[in-house]
Amino acid sequence: MKTLKKVLSVALVLAMALSLVTITSAADVSKYQNFTDAADIVNKEAVDTLAALGIIAGMPDGSFDPKGNVTRAQAAKIIAYMLLGATSADSLKVTVAPFTDVPATHWAAAYIQYCVTRGIINGLGDGTFNPDGQVTAAQFAKMLLTAIGYGKLGEYVGDNWALNAIVDAQNLGILDTNVDYMAPATRDQIARYAFNCFVGEKCKFVVLSDDISGYKYAEGNL
Repeated sequence: MKTLKKVLSVALVLAMALSLVTITSAADVSKYQNFTDAADIVNKEAVDTLAALGIIAGMPDGSFDPKGNVTRAQAAKIIAYMLLGATSADSLKVTVAPFTDVPATHWAAAYIQYCVTRGIINGLGDGTFNPDGQVTAAQFAKMLLTAIGYGKLGEYVGDNWALNAIVDAQNLGILDTNVDYMAPATRDQIARYAFNCFVGEKCKFVVLSDDISGYKYAEGNL
């Protein structure tokens, strides 16, 4: 099983090769400078990397809109791109509406269905998904955690799901402290959390332990 780092590392090399840019590390990528509001971007290295990979794109007007929020549909696309790479993610097909408010023709239907199939995201319990709803730091942390294998012990369901996700994400170096985790996360923050999961030494794919009481690193992790 490939790790998130391996998938993104290969994708980054390909992205730079196609751009005829030679780099030695993610820090050398300066894609954020192409945005008209580059001076307002706080997490420059994170935006550099994710923009170079096409995981997070800018606005139609050429800005990045770092203080803007991320929708549930956009978050599903980010996760799909991180796990599969842009080419494979864009090859996903969907013919049946995954939710009543997400028709098969919705631009993010395939990404949403993929994440639902992987157990990364859920609907609202009434057959809807609310694709335009804003994502909080806690919700995105839960998505990242379940994407790499956590959540199979039911730790992210019930009344304490947010607290458990926040604690686990902090322990893995995904989330920062002193953040309102229940408030809508900004695009700048989402880029940082995704990047933290990419580069974090503790952020690796896991599977259930042999006695099914916890987790262990999956084979093939870097």
